[in-house]
Formats: sequence, structure tokens, C-alpha cells
Amino acid sequence: MVAGLLYVVGLVATIATAVMVGFSAPELFDSFNAELGSPTGGLVSALLGTARQLEWAVLPFAGGLAAMALGRIVILLGSIDRALRGNP
Repeated sequence: MVAGLLYVVGLVATIATAVMVGFSAPELFDSFNAELGSPTGGLVSALLGTARQLEWAVLPFAGGLAAMALGRIVILLGSIDRALRGNP
């Protein structure tokens, strides 16, 4: 039960982060293209600028993925335990 809840919480965190990044995508594309078009800018500086703008999303996204993975591991261990003991 707890493992399923952990998985769902991780899934919601991951999807919510992806949706929030999607809402900020037009500004990210505009700033990326502006950096590529500037005379002093290049591909590396444009990618670094975009990564700086998205640094807020790394922790919730990675945390959601980690919570999902932990939930799946606990579910798998519970299934293995049930299979070895047998259901009464």
C-alpha cells in the first residue's frame, strides 16, 4: 500500500514538473534562439543559458523519478516475498 502511494506521488511530481517546464517552453525557445543569433553567442553558451533557466526543475523531476523507482523496488520485493512464502 505504501509502495503504491510512493509510486503515485513520484509520478505526480514528475508529471507536474514536466507540465511546468512545458508552460515555460516558449520563453526558453525564444531566449535560446536569441542567444544563437547574437554575434558573441554560440551553441555552448545557448545551451548553458537554457540549462540555467531550467535548473529549478532538476530536483523535483529527479526526486519524482527516485520516488517512483523506490516504490517499484518495494513492490517487487513484496511480490518476491509473497511468491516465496505462498499465499494462504
